[in-house]
Amino acid sequence: MAEKEKGKLQYEGRVRDTKGIAQRLDLRYLERPNRFRDLKNKLAWVLPAAALAGSIPFMTGIGAADKVFENAPVSRAHRMFEKDCAVCHSRLFSSVPDEACQKCHDGPSHPAKAIDTGRIKAGAESRCSSCHMEHRRDGEDKLADVASGYCTGCHKDLASNGTGVKLKHTSVTAFRHGAHPDFPAKELTDVRPLRLNHKVHMTKQVKTIRGSRRTLPMKCMDCHAPLPGNTKLDLAPVTFDRHCLDCHRRELEFVLPAIGVPAPPAPHTKDGPAIREFIRKTYQDLLAKDPSLALRPLGREGTPEPGAAAWLERAARESERYLFEKKCVYCHEYASSGEFPVVKKVNTVIGRYGESRPEGEPWLPRGEFSHRAHRAVTCASCHDAAENSEKTSDVIIPKLNACMRCHGASGTNIDRCSQCHLYHNKFKEMDKDRRPIDELVGSLFGKGAGG
Repeated sequence: MAEKEKGKLQYEGRVRDTKGIAQRLDLRYLERPNRFRDLKNKLAWVLPAAALAGSIPFMTGIGAADKVFENAPVSRAHRMFEKDCAVCHSRLFSSVPDEACQKCHDGPSHPAKAIDTGRIKAGAESRCSSCHMEHRRDGEDKLADVASGYCTGCHKDLASNGTGVKLKHTSVTAFRHGAHPDFPAKELTDVRPLRLNHKVHMTKQVKTIRGSRRTLPMKCMDCHAPLPGNTKLDLAPVTFDRHCLDCHRRELEFVLPAIGVPAPPAPHTKDGPAIREFIRKTYQDLLAKDPSLALRPLGREGTPEPGAAAWLERAARESERYLFEKKCVYCHEYASSGEFPVVKKVNTVIGRYGESRPEGEPWLPRGEFSHRAHRAVTCASCHDAAENSEKTSDVIIPKLNACMRCHGASGTNIDRCSQCHLYHNKFKEMDKDRRPIDELVGSLFGKGAGG
């Protein structure tokens, strides 16, 4: 025992001979029932049969089942090519190359606005199919509606992704506070040379305009009406003859109070000599109708003029001064002074007035806006500063916060970049060569179907 305690015990393994193993085996195990084995045997026959039966509709097209193996429908603009994949997919098993898109589309450069000086860095340009994705099942069938991520991928750091960028805000990641700059219009002033007081026209006190059928307060649509036939309902320019004359006709009266003879109002025109000629012609007609007018004193001295010709000259001259110095100044500013002041000309513009841009400039130079999409909303909901504006220089364009009630921070899905901004510069788009319609959609009806 002592010797065994000193050494390690030796393991004695089981004897594994043929006789010992055979005694442990159950030779009748195959005769016993086994649910798993029986199910496997049945499935070996049932599953192939079910697969064969299920493939029959897809092979024959019963119930349009063959559509399961096709991509989602193409966009609405490309429905004519839906049956001819090769029109766009010029190479098999690859995405659509730019050359396929440029057969019909020019794809002008980015940025879209001519006022922008920045350019995409060389080598960072995106392919057409990177943003304009076909075969989408999300219900969006308009290729121009791209996800905002394609825009913010570059605009989150414009200084690194572009050259010549002079924008004040070079990081835009979403349409919400802190991620999108406010509209630049709030930093501008309206410099059109007119005296306009919205508060007077939108007073809370009901008032009838003297000599007019109109009453105060006025409604926004009384002056700001949409352009006829414009799909975006852009507002037509406000003109004196259409929107102001009915109430401000008296501002065109030029006959001196001392004469007290009714006469038609002077024309509202930029042609100064034409106004003077109209005034002189009016007095000539009055004298021809009533020669006794020449005996009425025109000055404070109370003495009549020496003759009809002298009376005509003084009446015309004093009436011009009365019109330009007392009446026109009610609405207009003057460019210079002299014998008769020169009124600053105001062009009929849509948007922001600029002396260097007679045709006008947009208030949102880099954005697009549609009044049609907002026609169910009252004007004051967005232009809330109008009813308290007393100066022409006040800019009543809504601020970013006014949009946030429906877009962006509201959590709605109506704040994609492409809804308000353009990517391609359409003004640089070139006119493509025209092609016969059977060349474009001939495969849809079969080649030569028109013959």
